[in-house]
Amino acid sequence: MAPKTPQWRGLADQIAQDIAAGTPGYRPGDQLPQIRDLVAQGKGSKTTVLAAYKALEAEGLVSMVRGHGTKVRQPTPHQIRRHQERYVWEKKLALRPDEVRRNNGVVDKDTGLKHDQIETHATFSAIPADGGLAERFGVDTGTLMLHRQYWHSTPEDSTALSLIDSYMVHAVAARNPDLLDSSKEPWPGGTHHQMSTIGIEIDRIDDGIRTRLATQAEARKLGIPAGSAVILLDKTSVSTGGDVVEYSHVVLPGERTELRYSVPLERWTR
Repeated sequence: MAPKTPQWRGLADQIAQDIAAGTPGYRPGDQLPQIRDLVAQGKGSKTTVLAAYKALEAEGLVSMVRGHGTKVRQPTPHQIRRHQERYVWEKKLALRPDEVRRNNGVVDKDTGLKHDQIETHATFSAIPADGGLAERFGVDTGTLMLHRQYWHSTPEDSTALSLIDSYMVHAVAARNPDLLDSSKEPWPGGTHHQMSTIGIEIDRIDDGIRTRLATQAEARKLGIPAGSAVILLDKTSVSTGGDVVEYSHVVLPGERTELRYSVPLERWTR
């Protein structure tokens, strides 16, 4: 005999079905009934209704804000990142004509959105290299670095698709003053084309991937429940000369990100 479904789970499943069906009152941005109202309707005790709402929040369907109730979340684009294809495609894009570069980008590929549906937000600053950055780039601690912070969103929703901290040695980036200017973003052709303007070709990209729980600030910007998992991507670009020329630390929402890999293998000879 199958175990009986807990009352809170049954209530959560019913609300989830209403959200999926677009039932009036359960559409993105709609305020869900107050807990006390559902209790009065006989949907369960306060503890039961609260458990149902918390389950829906953990599943990314609603957001609960103290003093503001519970709302159905706006659907945020999912990302499918095929890094092997992504990096090869971006390098080829750097050699395409300006018009092509201006109307294509890796975020488009990851999300399936059109290029004009993506908004880029960028803030640049100059900072001294700490021990970790100095070791990664092979420079002295305190070396001036260009720190670029990026996040992307859609016109309808300011939720960040990811959070990116990018670093370059400042003296290297300064070979092209435009690379120091955040108003030039989004840069047509991305990092590969940026590097090409200062005589650098990227030979390989090394990825490091791990996970942890989101900080409160990350959860707020990414529009995910507090305590949700995030994927951390450490992306290091190495030039044909063997130098680390760019490093990005990327925070991705675990519930909206899929990493796909296809690894060609050598066939056995018999």
